[in-house]
Amino acid sequence: MTARNGSQSMVTSQLSETDSGEYTLTCESNNVTMFSTTVILHVMKRPTKPQLMLDGVDVSDTSPRFKCVSVGFPNPTITWSGNKNSDEAKMFKGRDGRKESKVSSTEYYNTGMMCCATNTEGQECSQLYDYDLQSSVMNKDEVSNVTLSEGQSLLLRCRVTGYSLRSPVWEKGGKQLNARTFSCTPEKKEEMCIKNDSYFDVQMAYLSIRSVREEHNGTYTCTSADKNSKSVHVHVSDEGFLFAQLDETKIISAQEASSTCLQATVFYHPVLQYCSWETPDKNRTKCVRETWVTQHRTVKLCDPLISGDYKLHLEAGGQKETKTISVCVVDEPKFNFLFNKDDGTLNLETVSPVPANYTWMFCSEFNHSCETDSSWDEVPNAFKADSDVSCNKPIKSSVRRELGDGHHLKFCLTNSVGSWCQSYHIIIPPTVQYSIGKQPQDIIFLLKAGNITLFLVLVVVITVLIFFIKKKNFRSTGESLELQESRVSVCSPNENGLLLEKNSLRPSLIMNPTHL
Repeated sequence: MTARNGSQSMVTSQLSETDSGEYTLTCESNNVTMFSTTVILHVMKRPTKPQLMLDGVDVSDTSPRFKCVSVGFPNPTITWSGNKNSDEAKMFKGRDGRKESKVSSTEYYNTGMMCCATNTEGQECSQLYDYDLQSSVMNKDEVSNVTLSEGQSLLLRCRVTGYSLRSPVWEKGGKQLNARTFSCTPEKKEEMCIKNDSYFDVQMAYLSIRSVREEHNGTYTCTSADKNSKSVHVHVSDEGFLFAQLDETKIISAQEASSTCLQATVFYHPVLQYCSWETPDKNRTKCVRETWVTQHRTVKLCDPLISGDYKLHLEAGGQKETKTISVCVVDEPKFNFLFNKDDGTLNLETVSPVPANYTWMFCSEFNHSCETDSSWDEVPNAFKADSDVSCNKPIKSSVRRELGDGHHLKFCLTNSVGSWCQSYHIIIPPTVQYSIGKQPQDIIFLLKAGNITLFLVLVVVITVLIFFIKKKNFRSTGESLELQESRVSVCSPNENGLLLEKNSLRPSLIMNPTHL
């Protein structure tokens, strides 16, 4: 790379792992070297798939060790399944980012095993393919097909339980692989070898290949003394492939946006070298991968989601692939009602993802409480289905007021996230209506009958009132006369010639005719 005309920076193209190394930076002016310096460039590198092999095979009467080797930058950390600690697993750090670890095989004499190399760029794992020959039925964790690239390691083991049993025997293509003929020695680093071992009552037979080649393709079968057998097909290929499955769209509610992950299924060989998600605002995030697996089948993005297009970028086996998913984050719709008095229609506006269905419902408050779903009926011809595909589409709908005064109306919408309803009560004031023309005969008859009935009731009431009034007056007059007769007594004149009535309740003035 060369920078000219006083440029103070140089921008490299996208770097790969092979760009790591030692570089010389030289500055010149008028063909005279101003200064020169060495730059060591380390490109971050995922750990390589660990090489899993047997170690210490030449030590008699001792179970072999498992050795796990990986390279990466920063230097990877080797871990073993079952959380074996540093006292059980010895770690060795080599040059150029190489790391290896060893552990005794007796730690896993009756179970499968896996070792993983991890650094800041990710994790890669290799496993012991373990087969229990107590039965011929494959267990759920036993693998029947293994695909490897040239140079990778392969470690198989079959086992039986019983002190008096012989070690099981491996064969390939009908040819028996004898432990003596294919014995494991430190000198046979690249060859296939067989190692028999026993621990407690478990009899084991290992098949180890440090670096597989095309000639190692085939089906390997292990058979016990009681004729139980299990097979595994090994395919060695340098041809890489990459395939991914990702939904085209995803619609979620706003409440789920912070807790929902995007997820894709990937198939690749030999390793998934690069995986990242690109958000709608153009930021890139490393994929979240499964841990403690030999093949990553699921890659995720678990950051809070927003509406827009997300892209998944993948690279494996010399191939690149990009997948896109459209995310729609949906909030609860807001219904805006507007009653038009001019044409008597109730209008609604809202925004919703589509496809969606919506309709109008009505409930008469004179017949129902409108509190239960059974109280509502659908307005005829009001149901609509929008089959478009969109994240936020404006929806408009209206209904006329022919339902009449005192009715409750309800608008209901259903989309891929949920269903919502909101009611609206129309109150229409009564209007005066004039009638012109001949009235119906039954109404006229009812009016006449009502008038006659009212008149008769009035006459009866007046007659009763007059009767009671006369009767009361008659009684009052008789009592007055009787009282006056009973109270007449001798009257004597006084000096003024006036006569005073004695023993009367009230004074009476009686004029003497001679004084008139």
